[in-house]
Amino acid sequence: MNKKIILYIIFYLILTSFFIYIFIKEKYINKNIALKIEKLSEKISKILGIKSEGKKNILLKTLKIIESFGTAIILVLIIQRFYLGNFMVPTGSMKPTIVPKDRLFGNMVSYKFRDPKREEIIVFKEPLENKVLYTKRVMGLPGEKVQIKNNHLYVNDIKINSREYTPLGDLGNEEWIIPKKGDILKIVPKLDYKKEYKKINIDIKKVQEVLLKDSSQIKRILPEVEFYVNGKKTGMILDFIHDDKTLKKLINGNTVEIKLKDNYFLALGDNTNGSYDSRMWGFVKEDRIRGKAFVRFWPINRAGILK
Repeated sequence: MNKKIILYIIFYLILTSFFIYIFIKEKYINKNIALKIEKLSEKISKILGIKSEGKKNILLKTLKIIESFGTAIILVLIIQRFYLGNFMVPTGSMKPTIVPKDRLFGNMVSYKFRDPKREEIIVFKEPLENKVLYTKRVMGLPGEKVQIKNNHLYVNDIKINSREYTPLGDLGNEEWIIPKKGDILKIVPKLDYKKEYKKINIDIKKVQEVLLKDSSQIKRILPEVEFYVNGKKTGMILDFIHDDKTLKKLINGNTVEIKLKDNYFLALGDNTNGSYDSRMWGFVKEDRIRGKAFVRFWPINRAGILK
């Protein structure tokens, strides 16, 4: 069994046991917390010189409210991060399946133990600014060959009929190989940028900032960087933007060769002409995927399982 899966099993056993313990021992835990809050309240009263019983009661009630809200927020954050995510979709990239302002629940457990499957809707941290959560549909799996022809996606030369896709962005009508764990990735710059811009003191951090603000600037700053998987030209893996050493090598005109430790996926939006997706910015690294969007709970009149 994969070591990572074993670690996740142990982690979820411990975390779930913790929640079961809290549920079973709720009264006992609450009683102990109440006693500790009373002691804390007494200490604060002494430090602040509070002698009035009325003021002491206000302080005690305030501490109890803070504890209740604090505990609730912590528990909710843990549940949302590791069990059931709560997401709001701000754009129309997944129309008509998901429209702006829809609120979704995400299964945050399943992808810890298995890979995403084709047609599943995933929530992931995008590789551009490296902070925004996107919601897209997995349409290409690690190691597959993908191409858009006649407004349809072809995977390993087999036509996908579930929906149409416009040949936009860098993918266009090109043929890409989706990187998988163990593949050899080469990032090849066609120019020695250090010589090209020898009069300019290149600041790697500033280059990264420009790329993060607008990924289209890759064409200006690194106009002829190409990606190859096992010797075949493919789409972008923008994770390298966040690595200073790799970016510095590219700007110096050096080829970067990496044995991949992760799988990657092709993520596309259902709204093919209104989705900023893998066609424009390349592949999604597996550890960027947070969970599987599976239920819309708001608005009520459109609540249901997502397909």
